[in-house]
Amino acid sequence: MSLRYYTHGRRDQMKVALTFDDGPNPPRTDQVMEILDSRGARGTFFVLGKWVDRYPQAFQRIVAQGHCVGNHSYLHEAHLGDFDRAEATIGNLLGRPTRYLRAHYFNFFTCLYSPVAMSREMKIVDADVNPADFAKTDPQAIVDATLNAPSLAGGSIVDLHDGREFDDDARRLASALPMIEALPAIVDGLQARGFALVGLDEMELVDPVEWRPDGR
Repeated sequence: MSLRYYTHGRRDQMKVALTFDDGPNPPRTDQVMEILDSRGARGTFFVLGKWVDRYPQAFQRIVAQGHCVGNHSYLHEAHLGDFDRAEATIGNLLGRPTRYLRAHYFNFFTCLYSPVAMSREMKIVDADVNPADFAKTDPQAIVDATLNAPSLAGGSIVDLHDGREFDDDARRLASALPMIEALPAIVDGLQARGFALVGLDEMELVDPVEWRPDGR
């Protein structure tokens, strides 16, 4: 058994996809969209089913404002591949199946026994620019880790976080604040280099990586 996942789109196109994990997390998700919308940028939000259940209106705002959405599991528990449960929640509000999925903690083993994750129509998406914003409290450090990433190029997929899996609301909101403060400089810096900031649905994903649980 194996699967394929993508880390980037076509390198000959000046497109970058900013992706945001672990939301919706109002008002942080709304702040992300305000920053993107004010600069003519789109994002892709890999949402958790439990937050979509709790904040359906926040999820619907993502869709209504023209951003792309993907499945990031239901509970975000390390060894639980509950993508099917998440898809039931997300797809019900979206009105159609999602096309993109991101394994939480990039643990692809959790995908293997999920019919949703392994369906032919689903694209499993990693990233080639990982600023580790969730582990940083200094917004400038997040900006630098993004804009100075050696892998940053046309077709790059950037992994950021507008939420977290924490049930503690105050902690979850605080954890996303440094990224929110960094985001204007990230968007401005990428656009100054000539990159169009697009949803994954505007990017042709290429060069899939074959993954097997035995590592072969």
